[in-house]
Amino acid sequence: MHQESDCEDRDRNGEGLNRHPLLKKTIYFRFRSRVISATGTQADSIHSNVLRLRINSSSLDIIVQALLCLCPLPLRHWAQSTFPEWYLPPNIVLKKEKEGWEEEFNTELATYDKLRCLQGHVIPVCYGQIEYDGARALILSDVGGECLAEPQGATLEEDELRPLLHQALCALAELQISHSDLKLDNFRLVNGAIVVVDFERVDEHASKEEAKELEPFDLKFLMKRYRDHLRCLEEDGLLER
Repeated sequence: MHQESDCEDRDRNGEGLNRHPLLKKTIYFRFRSRVISATGTQADSIHSNVLRLRINSSSLDIIVQALLCLCPLPLRHWAQSTFPEWYLPPNIVLKKEKEGWEEEFNTELATYDKLRCLQGHVIPVCYGQIEYDGARALILSDVGGECLAEPQGATLEEDELRPLLHQALCALAELQISHSDLKLDNFRLVNGAIVVVDFERVDEHASKEEAKELEPFDLKFLMKRYRDHLRCLEEDGLLER
């Protein structure tokens, strides 16, 4: 059941808070045939298991990628699907499995596979799974933009945001999925569209019609949260519209 939020809920959940500066660090991990060095920070002070990273390409990386670019187009397409580790963009997100959240990690991995046709526009791209720091982790695209829970993401009027959320939620419903963790920080405003993230908690429906029946209620709930969020930002003097 959805719980409605107010200013107190927003502060407790980390929505709309000013973040403390996060320390930048360099990490190393193996993704299939490639050992990757990347530098970045936690996504925010709440999600300690999510890192936003920029890949540090070695000389070997540059040579391999240059050779792959010289391949004929059919061979290049085959290599990209077979060796995704060599086609990662400069900016990525590493999302580590939280302790005790095995089922949620499995759900998110399965959901990305089910929503493969939405990757890269409605949801992030999932490049694959790795082992990092003693746990499983996903390598995802960094979609950029701003989450709706932050002042920088609260730039739209309600009648501007509503159709964007409707479009994103309907895209999920077409594939029989509805998001069951309807927090504003799971929806990012990216180049005038909404990108949905965090699929640890979803509902998979027997049909797209069943999923579409829930979409108006989910949309109404999110718009109520956004309305409350705008009011809290105004009270705090943080509204940047």
